[in-house]
Amino acid sequence: MAGTTASIEQNLATLQGVWVESILRVVSQVAGFSVAVAPENESAASEPSDDQTDVWALFAVSKALRGEMALLSTGAGAVQLAQLLMAEAPDPAKPFEAGQRDAYEELLRQIAGQVATGLKGAAGGEVEIKLSSATPPTWKAASRTGIRITGEKLAPIQLFLLISSELAESFPAAQKPNSPPPDAPEQTPAPLQPAAAQNGNLALLLDVTLDATICFGRREMLLRDILELHPGAAVVLDRHVEEPVELLVGGRMVARGEVVIVDGNYGLRITEIMSTQQRLASLMNDYGRR
Repeated sequence: MAGTTASIEQNLATLQGVWVESILRVVSQVAGFSVAVAPENESAASEPSDDQTDVWALFAVSKALRGEMALLSTGAGAVQLAQLLMAEAPDPAKPFEAGQRDAYEELLRQIAGQVATGLKGAAGGEVEIKLSSATPPTWKAASRTGIRITGEKLAPIQLFLLISSELAESFPAAQKPNSPPPDAPEQTPAPLQPAAAQNGNLALLLDVTLDATICFGRREMLLRDILELHPGAAVVLDRHVEEPVELLVGGRMVARGEVVIVDGNYGLRITEIMSTQQRLASLMNDYGRR
């Protein structure tokens, strides 16, 4: 059943927001430098010019949601994103070739995985998103919006997100808070909990053990190269010696710093850290999915 115009607009806004957050999370991790991702309205986003190579990526959405999405980039934007995954310096002047396409699509698969996770709550269940093809969509988009990626080592990257009407209408209908199901017994609203009680609920989780990992860097490697590793071989990471390393908790970055030696053990001196609210929200979301 098709949703109302208001509900569809809310669904489109949810999809756009999850894509922006997912792109930021994945691209920041592979870039190793500060990256910003922001939505742009269709009217504010400029179309790719005729002399630029259009790079399409179509996604099939299934399980709790159903429909299709598409992402459009210029060749210059796609090659920069591919270079980040390949631990190369971004150079928009390079041509977008087969090797770059493989890396670009792998990056999009990682982003799509984050999008699927981010949509789970709004969809009311598991969502699966698969990269299905690299051709323009044949369906008419219910929404077309721009996403802009910028960074200190990037030429601005413009992406266009297209969402099918089927997908926009496939979200479950929101239940009205004051409309109980038929034959449901009348219930007295529970009194609001004071702040002290809420803090008490948080205190119950403060002793939960989480894995903390220091990430020195990453490297994309072919299977043949991994099989050829031997004692004495050097694996070059994507991070320079003077660059800060990351502190990951539950797979999420919460701080950056420099490596130190403390009583004969490696340690991390924090130089940058997320706010308490950001750390708590990130870790609570991760813990809630377990």
